Amino acid sequence: MAIARELPEEILADILRRLPPRGLAASRRVCRAWRDAVDAHQLLRADLLPRAVRGIFMNYCAMYRPEFFSRPNTGPAIWGDLEFIPGFWGVKDHCNGLLLGEATGGHLYVANPATRRWARLPRRPISRMGEAFPAPACLVYDPIASPHYEVFFVPILPYDVENRLGPEMLQSEWPPSSYALQVFSSLAGRWEERLFAREGCAAGLIGDMQKCIRWGAGGHSAAYWRGALYFHQANASFISVFMSNAEYKLIPVPTDVEFTTYGSFQLGRSEKGLYCAFSHDGHGLWIFFLDESCSQAVWVLKHRVDLKTFARKLHAREGEYCDEELPEGPWILQNINDYKYPCGNDKEPIVEEKYEWNSDDDNVLDTDHMVEGNYQGYVGLLGFHPYKEVVFLDASLRRAIAYHWNTSKFQDLGNTFPKDYAEIAGHVASIDTSFPYTPCWMEDFPETKWDARTESDKD
Repeated sequence: MAIARELPEEILADILRRLPPRGLAASRRVCRAWRDAVDAHQLLRADLLPRAVRGIFMNYCAMYRPEFFSRPNTGPAIWGDLEFIPGFWGVKDHCNGLLLGEATGGHLYVANPATRRWARLPRRPISRMGEAFPAPACLVYDPIASPHYEVFFVPILPYDVENRLGPEMLQSEWPPSSYALQVFSSLAGRWEERLFAREGCAAGLIGDMQKCIRWGAGGHSAAYWRGALYFHQANASFISVFMSNAEYKLIPVPTDVEFTTYGSFQLGRSEKGLYCAFSHDGHGLWIFFLDESCSQAVWVLKHRVDLKTFARKLHAREGEYCDEELPEGPWILQNINDYKYPCGNDKEPIVEEKYEWNSDDDNVLDTDHMVEGNYQGYVGLLGFHPYKEVVFLDASLRRAIAYHWNTSKFQDLGNTFPKDYAEIAGHVASIDTSFPYTPCWMEDFPETKWDARTESDKD
C-alpha cells in the first residue's frame, strides 16, 4: 500500500482503470490519493451506471403487459416488451436498473432490460406470519457496492384486520418487536427469514389500527437509500429497515397532511435523499423531505401546490374519453399491448427517435395553455426522478407531466393513453403501479444457485 501511494498519479490511474466499476468504487475509498486519481481521470464510467431516467414502466389495469413510456436517447434503444423473460406479465418493483417482475404461475424474475439478462427465483416458502398478512415485494440493488441483489417481502396489515385476524392477534402490538422478513439473496441463492429488531415504540395494537388504514392512502411504495430499505403501507406509516445492524424503526407520518377520502402517498428517492409525495382530492400535491440529521427522522414540507391552477385542460370528464387523436410529446408510449395483441393487422414496434431530451431546457408547459380553476380531470403520481427534484405526474391518463417543484414549472412529456384502451378497460381504466426506470449497462449479472428445471418438474 505504501508503494502504491508513491506512484505518480498517471501511472496509478492507468492501473486503476483496468478495474471494473465496482472495484474502482471500492478503490476510491482506500485513501485520498486514490480518490483523487479516480475522480481527476473520470475513471468511473457514468454511462454504465443508472444515472439517467430513460422511461417509466406502467402497469395498466385490464392490460396483458406493462407499457413502457420512454425517453428517446442517443444511446442504445430500450424496448420495453421484456419478451426475453418467459411468461412475463407485470412489474412489481425497480431498483437501480433491475426490475422485479412476475410471470405466469406466480414465478418471480429479476431482470436487467438494458442487457436483457434475467434470473428466475425459487418459490418463496410460507412466512411465519402466515397468509393473513399480505407481503409486497421490494427489490434492493446497488451496482456500485455489489453485483448481487436481494428481494424483501415485508408483511403489512390487511385492510380488513378484524375479519382476517383472530382475537389474540388483534391484541398484539404493531409493528412487532421483531419483524420477520423473508429475503432472497442472489449471493446465497436461497430464501431465508431475517429478524429485524424494532427501535423505539410500536404504533399501537393491531385491533386499533383499523381506523388508520385508509383505502385512499394507496397500497405501498418502497425506496432503497444508503443501505436502508424504506417502506410505506396503506395505514400511512413509514418503516425504515437497516441492513447493517438488523434493526428497523417507525417513522411518523407527516403531521401537516390533511387526510382526505381520496389521498395517496408515493415514497421515492430523489436528489437529496428520501421524499414522499401526498396527492389528495385529485389535484392537491404535497412534497416532503425526510430529514434524518437528528436522532429522530422527521418529514419536512418542501412544497405544496394546488394543481388546478396549472393543470392542462384535457377535455376528458370522469368516465368519458374523447375520440380526438392525442398529440405525441418528446416521450413515447411504446404501445406494447397493441403490438403484442393487436385488434387488427400486425403492428411493427416503435423505434425510438435519436434525439436527446434535457430536463433543464425550456420545454415547459406555457401558462397561456393552462386553464385556471377549470380542470375536470385528476392528477396521479408516477414517481420521483431519482437525481433531480422532479416528480412525474399522470394527468387523467392522458398526459405524463414532469413537475419541477423548486421552480413550479411543468414539462409536458407526452401521451400516456394506450391505443384502444377505452374499449379494452372501460370504467376500470387506470394506472395501477408505475416505476421510473434508470438503465444499468453493467454486464455482470448473478445467476441463481438453484435448479429451475427441478422446480418446474414439480409444478
